[in-house]
Amino acid sequence: MLRQSILLLMLVAGVRTLIAGEQILEIKDIGYDQVYYKGFVLNHAKDVHIQAVGAGGQKVIRRSSNSHIDRNNMFSYAWIINADTREMVWRMTIDNTDRESGSDWTRTFDGKVHLDAGEYEVYYSAVEPSFISLNGGFITLGKVFKKIFSNSDEWDNEADMWMIHIDGVSDVLSTKEIKERRFTDKKEAVVSITGLRDYKRYVSGITLTRPLDVQIYALGEGFQGKMFDYAWIINAQTREHIWDMKEADTDYAGGAQKNRLVREKLHMQPGDYLVYYKLDDSHSLQEWNSNPPYDPFYWGIVIRSSNKLEPGTVKPYSEHSKKPIVSITRVGDYASKEARFKLTKPSKIRILAEGEGRDGDMFDYGWIVNMETGRTVWKMRYSQTSHAGGASKNRLFDGVIELDAGEYIVYYQSDDSHSYEGWNMDPPDEPEWWGISLFPVGTSTFIGKVKEEKPEEQDILAQLTHVGDDEHVRKQFHLSKRSRIRIYCMGEGDEDEMYDYGWIRNMDSGDLVWKMRYRHTQPAGGASKNRKVDTIITLDPGNYIVHYRSDDSHSYHDWNTTPPRDKENWGITIYNLSK
Repeated sequence: MLRQSILLLMLVAGVRTLIAGEQILEIKDIGYDQVYYKGFVLNHAKDVHIQAVGAGGQKVIRRSSNSHIDRNNMFSYAWIINADTREMVWRMTIDNTDRESGSDWTRTFDGKVHLDAGEYEVYYSAVEPSFISLNGGFITLGKVFKKIFSNSDEWDNEADMWMIHIDGVSDVLSTKEIKERRFTDKKEAVVSITGLRDYKRYVSGITLTRPLDVQIYALGEGFQGKMFDYAWIINAQTREHIWDMKEADTDYAGGAQKNRLVREKLHMQPGDYLVYYKLDDSHSLQEWNSNPPYDPFYWGIVIRSSNKLEPGTVKPYSEHSKKPIVSITRVGDYASKEARFKLTKPSKIRILAEGEGRDGDMFDYGWIVNMETGRTVWKMRYSQTSHAGGASKNRLFDGVIELDAGEYIVYYQSDDSHSYEGWNMDPPDEPEWWGISLFPVGTSTFIGKVKEEKPEEQDILAQLTHVGDDEHVRKQFHLSKRSRIRIYCMGEGDEDEMYDYGWIRNMDSGDLVWKMRYRHTQPAGGASKNRKVDTIITLDPGNYIVHYRSDDSHSYHDWNTTPPRDKENWGITIYNLSK
């Protein structure tokens, strides 16, 4: 009986429309977990006749702490948005539909809706409902029993009736035409990041040659103060955030409560900018796990100019267009790598580092050491990283630091698994940057040429290596002028104490001029107690003596655990850099 009455209404409406010389829009044959769409044009303001069949619960959900809930409590329904403003102008709700007798879920709309002249898009979505939502949004014992003992497919038993029929429109736009118009709109935008997949991070770069007022239109997922799919904009040179999509600043985007929307104006100065969008592991255009937003195909961010764009105002900008100062990337397992650079004056440096971290600790990470002081001036810490895409343990640091003039060593080390060599979980969005890279910022950075001399190409003043257990070895050297010397020393230490270590004394004065201290050491690879120092100091003319002392275990001749990677240089070597 229900099917017959619906067919009769559609037939009468269709005859009336044909007589008036107008057109009919119809969407039917609805399957769930898909979004169907078409469009129509009205040449002048008028009432259009809408007939629609969908499904939903029995009452509006007034209050719920479940982010998946749609308060309108429909799980199969149609809606209409204005194609120019992207705003919803009509939708099926519990309040404007009637529940069909003899059916638990089927609801119908049959009425007239007044719309202004313009272009409109019509959507229909059916998403498998949560059993909690169907009767009010709260868990009850009755609902649990009904879920367990009833037919789990009961909600879509009448899916073959779901449809929307609109008569009296001036012109009908096909799905293909709507898709082409969306493509043109996004192509003309300053930035468009849409059509996205779960668990990914996207970036688009632009250069503005003159000031520009823009309108930001962004959709994402957020709830109770947190964002899960969201966008942000940074200054590419300073890494400063100039705009962030925060849940508190968003509006309801339709569908599930967690669908959020931002419409915001922003004034942008000339410069280089990066627009990012990040998604978590579910609920996107790839697959909606609850009701989609009213404008589902704009999930992401679109930035449009508020005024007509002058030619040449916007140019593409590449994230990595500048040549890096140092690049240690595509790092594999069990790696311990380093590279040097020199700054001839205080400079800002951008650090891009990817590594593995979890629960506050980093396992693959980089750091920077000042060669003259031996101090770590920057280290990749979990608390300062963000998700790099893929598995949650893929971590990213992308920021700017300022360094004094001087010589530096960049280190990177990795553990025994999950690296560019072989991922044991999903890789990051940009796996080729696994490691650490340093880039100059602006034009203020001046990098002096660094000659990466091999140890054998440097003048060795003293060398005490291949040191065994219970040894105390010494060697003297002389400096005829004030000189810069490089100290390369490896030994055993942990918990702020060294057991195998070196030091240097001035033989003329008896003063201690350098000593290997744990806090100034770096991992040497292998066991964590393998430590090393690679630093530069300046010494006055005079006579010096180098010492190296070892304890009763873990040495070149008898390792009691994994040796360092450069085990041949276990001990201390002094190089003269002032030839």
